[in-house]
Order: sequence, then C-alpha cells, then structure tokens
Amino acid sequence: MSKTMLSVIALVALLAGAGLMLFEQPAPEGGITPFLKGEMAQLTIPEAPQTLSDHIIMSENGDPKKLSQMAGKAMLINLWAPWCAPCRAEMKELANLQKELGDDAFEVVAINVDRGGIPQARETLEEWGVEGLPLYAEPTMKIAFDLAEGALPTSFVVDKAGNVQALFLGPLAWDKPEALELFEALKNGDI
Repeated sequence: MSKTMLSVIALVALLAGAGLMLFEQPAPEGGITPFLKGEMAQLTIPEAPQTLSDHIIMSENGDPKKLSQMAGKAMLINLWAPWCAPCRAEMKELANLQKELGDDAFEVVAINVDRGGIPQARETLEEWGVEGLPLYAEPTMKIAFDLAEGALPTSFVVDKAGNVQALFLGPLAWDKPEALELFEALKNGDI
C-alpha cells in the first residue's frame, strides 16, 4: 500500500472514530415522546405550543372557574356529551384512571358540554354506571367548538404548568398500563 493510501485510511478511521464519539449515544428524547407506547402512541403532539384556555367551566357545586386556573396539577381533560356514543365507550376507563391516580397532583377533568350541565352529567354517569369522576360542565358548548371544532370526545393531556402535551379525538383505553405509566410520569413532573 502506498503512503498516500495509508494516510487516507488513517484519516477515514480517525474521522469515523471521532464521529462515533460524537454520535455514539444519541441524546435521549424528552417530554412525552418516550411514553407514547401502545394505546398512547395514538396521541397527537400539538405542532405549536398550547396552554389551558380561559373558558369558564362549572364545577359540581355550581361554582364557575376558568380552565386556566386549574393549572398546577397534571390533568387529562376530556370533552364529552350524554348523546355521544364514543364518549360513553371510554367513560369507565376515564373513571378507572381517576380512581388509580387521581389526587391533588392529577385529575381527570371530564367536562360535559351539553346544555343539561351538571345535573345532566350526574344523571348520565349514574345511568352509564360510571363512578368516581368529578363533575364538570360547560353548557354553552363553546369550549367544544373552540377547542375541538365540535368533535367529541376530545381529550387533552396537560402538564402541571398548564401546557397541552398531547391530544386525541375519539375514545381511547385510558386505563391500560401504558396510559398509567404516561400519567404517572406526568403527575410526577417527568413530562
């Protein structure tokens, strides 16, 4: 082999070695991405940052509150209505998620967007055999049209700072192991 050829091979080896050192361990993906497995892989990450809106919702005792005032805990916000068959399909899973992880650091915020408000939400959930979900309502349906273009159910995964990390249109199995892992990480501030 010629001296030039050996120099080229040495240079290629040196560059390859430097490249391996630079790229040997790729930077870990942060945020929600590592938790998008199984059912949760269907979630959509917003293209632009989104935060909780100032829409007014009613709590179970009838007190109005801005959705944005609920920041400070991790949440799964779900927009639903009694007449929505896909909403009914996921409501027990939402209640299971609330029972499993719900506390001061995490809450499933299922908002009835029908005109019947809190009384109708209570009646519907009793009829469906769903227990353990806090009751919320927004009877003007404005929140559903503004945030979900009227499509139900629509769900938003929100971190403690009030940032929407992911969303989903349609029913999903919110109580599967991969969902529990995602929401536990969200609750603990790992997302």
